Amino acid sequence: MTIQYDIGLSTHTRQHIRLPEPLRFPPGFLWGTATSAHQVEGQNTNNQWWVWEQQGRCWHGDVSGDACGWWRDAEGDLDRAAALGTNAHRMSIEWSRIEPEEGRFDRRAIRRYRNIIGGIIRRGMTPMITLHHFTNPLWIEARGAWLNPATPRRFAQFVAYAVEELGDLCNLWCTVNEPTVYAALSYLQGVWPPGRRNIIQALRVFANLMRGHELAAQTVRKQHPAHRVGIVHHKRVLDPASPAGHDVLTTVMYDYLVNGLVLRRLRETSDFFGLNYYSRDHIAFDLRRPYHLFIRRFTPPHFEQSDAGMEGAFGEIYPNGLYRALKRVYRWLKLPIYVTETGLPDADDNQRPRFLLNHLESVHRAIQEGVDVRGVFVWSLVDNFEWAEGWGLRFGLYALDERTGERRMRPSAALYAIITRANAIPAPGAL
Repeated sequence: MTIQYDIGLSTHTRQHIRLPEPLRFPPGFLWGTATSAHQVEGQNTNNQWWVWEQQGRCWHGDVSGDACGWWRDAEGDLDRAAALGTNAHRMSIEWSRIEPEEGRFDRRAIRRYRNIIGGIIRRGMTPMITLHHFTNPLWIEARGAWLNPATPRRFAQFVAYAVEELGDLCNLWCTVNEPTVYAALSYLQGVWPPGRRNIIQALRVFANLMRGHELAAQTVRKQHPAHRVGIVHHKRVLDPASPAGHDVLTTVMYDYLVNGLVLRRLRETSDFFGLNYYSRDHIAFDLRRPYHLFIRRFTPPHFEQSDAGMEGAFGEIYPNGLYRALKRVYRWLKLPIYVTETGLPDADDNQRPRFLLNHLESVHRAIQEGVDVRGVFVWSLVDNFEWAEGWGLRFGLYALDERTGERRMRPSAALYAIITRANAIPAPGAL
């Protein structure tokens, strides 16, 4: 049976949504938000992204600058996360702060991370820590970054130090965030640092990132056998643009490269799988796009799309894709899954409430069909610096004025608070 929701959060955001009747989630389910170090901390001057930004490479020439000011005051946003009733937060630690030079570790940086992670715990939330979220120290970058076969070992040495220093505060570790995204955007499409366009280099980088994951996972397990460790993968749901053979074959090949290569290597190296899901891509074969593997990813104009970035709409709003992704990953790996990111850029917040309800319904449906989903982390707690998109895309449950630092709670945040406190999508009429 389907029913019609009338979300009365405000006149501006009122909209009609069709969902199944009240949906309860398993006891102990993690309801969280997610951030990454470079995107929120500010003044991360010792990594490759800072240098890239100063060269005017981001949309509108944006730079991260003070970002959301977390290095100075993360605690205010942690209070906001707690006010939403969340019981978990996913964050990353910045390699370039902790190990600014090879073999030299900064005790002040570790103390600051201990304070932030301790603040998460004191507010009744479970921390999940990502060890690599797209940024490299400049000394690693100078040695070829993830093209260098020695980097996985150097990364594992950093992980050993970080986990030893922080392991009493956290037992959920994500090794590498979205290795296929890093490899493709940095070494194939050239829109992220170092701006390369070389498919062989992209494949080498991907392989080294996966090796880095394996070594990091071994390191965590050796130091803390009871801790849980996994990788985070951006799972793209792909459908051919037409039934024509060339579109179908292109979709199958592309899916193998962006999804299959990751899934085939994780059964023995992970305790859980971190799934990032945003949208679906329609795939067409296109000889004019060699640096995109001869494929054109697009959303047909009659499908609902989120806010546009520098290359057009960020993506189709397709809740069933999250259900499909969860089912596929669990069928392959039979590992517990955390939805480590899901969200959309929506500056005026007129789509995000419906996005949350419909995507969480997809998660619930997968759980009901036997998929072991342990939690959901919404991207993001607050508007932050979105890599090459700069400040142009707004993902936050809280709006941010990056010039003044002022935060404003969006109506979707109020809706998320209702869901987290109930551990359920409430019954019709409760909203």
